[in-house]
Amino acid sequence: MSFLGISLAPMIGAIFTPSHDQANQNSPEATTREETTRKQIEGYEAVLEREPKNQTALRGLVELRSQLGDFEGAIGPLQTLAEINPDEPGYRLILARTYMQIDKRDAAVNEYRTILTTKPGNVEALSNLVELELEDERPEAAIGVLKDTLTTAETANKIEPGTVDTATVLWILGELYRTQGRYEEALTSYDKIDTIDDQDFRPLVGRAQIQRSLGNENEAQTLFADAAAKAPAQLKDRINQLASAPSSITEGTENNTESAESNDSSESTESASESASESTSPETTNGEQ
Repeated sequence: MSFLGISLAPMIGAIFTPSHDQANQNSPEATTREETTRKQIEGYEAVLEREPKNQTALRGLVELRSQLGDFEGAIGPLQTLAEINPDEPGYRLILARTYMQIDKRDAAVNEYRTILTTKPGNVEALSNLVELELEDERPEAAIGVLKDTLTTAETANKIEPGTVDTATVLWILGELYRTQGRYEEALTSYDKIDTIDDQDFRPLVGRAQIQRSLGNENEAQTLFADAAAKAPAQLKDRINQLASAPSSITEGTENNTESAESNDSSESTESASESASESTSPETTNGEQ
């Protein structure tokens, strides 16, 4: 799924990646940086005592506490930002990831579900919720989430065109069926995508992988070639890499689930990764999206 533009668990580099490696943590320079950061935190906290909803101070507090690894301390200001900006899902996406950092999965799930109540077409919330259900060995729950989205998609798109990308939701559902070895249901999802856009290359990739799993390598190669012909330029190489992979990698339902899906999601396209990052970065959550 990641390969085709759905980033299942992207991390925010500026927040969740330490700015210095562990070897330098005890150096004088690191100590000075930490002291400076803590003073900046105190400054933001002083501002918030006077102005509890000052968004600049709240965002600064989130970033600085996260830089120190204080993810628990970042929760409060993130919750406030999410409440102040109910129509901006970026803050709740960051909040959900922060909950995952401190191993509060149920809280993360609740945040994703909250996003989907007002933004049913938010692909990142949807795909991450599906991933969490799968990690908890609840494939039927994951399928239910996607089916519910498709059920409400028509109404949501009538109210606000483009709210739900139905083809992408069908693609996620089809891939989920495929990795579960439920090929007929996967093919049904792919067929529905064709009725929306017969130039969409994704169903061809899915069908190719199914044929490969069934041992029909010639049919798979034909489908991969057709997919590459339709795909955007930046994805053609990735499809060709899939086509040239040894067919034994994806034979059988179990191997198909564990190996082929790993191959599919090992490399996100740059444009998809940037899109996911931009939609949830502190800068874009400031109403500039």
